[in-house]
Amino acid sequence: MNPAQIDRLLAGVPAGVDARHRRRIDGYAVTARRCDARISALRIELERALRAVDDAATDGGAVEKADEAIALAHELDALERVQPRIDSWLRVAVGSVSDDPGLEPFGEGPV
Repeated sequence: MNPAQIDRLLAGVPAGVDARHRRRIDGYAVTARRCDARISALRIELERALRAVDDAATDGGAVEKADEAIALAHELDALERVQPRIDSWLRVAVGSVSDDPGLEPFGEGPV
C-alpha cells in the first residue's frame, strides 16, 4: 500500500478511538509505510547490483557481485510477499473502529 492509500485509510479513523486501538493502527501504518519504502529502495539497489554484476563479468569478481544481487532479490521477494498481509492487518484494524469494515484479513490477521 502506498503512502497516499495509507493516509486515506487513516483519515477514516474516528477521532475518539480508544488509545490502545489507535496505537495498534499507528503501528500497522508505520509498518506498512516502512515496507513500501524498503521495497522501493530495494528495487533501486537491485538494479544497481545487477549492473555491477554486468560490469564485474568483464573485470572479475562477478560471483561476489552476483551474491549481493541474489541477497537483495531475496529480501525484495520476501517483502513483496508479506506486504499484502501487512496492508490487510492495517485495513482490518481501521475497519474494527470505523463504520466501514473493509477487506477480510489476509493470512493470520491482526491479533
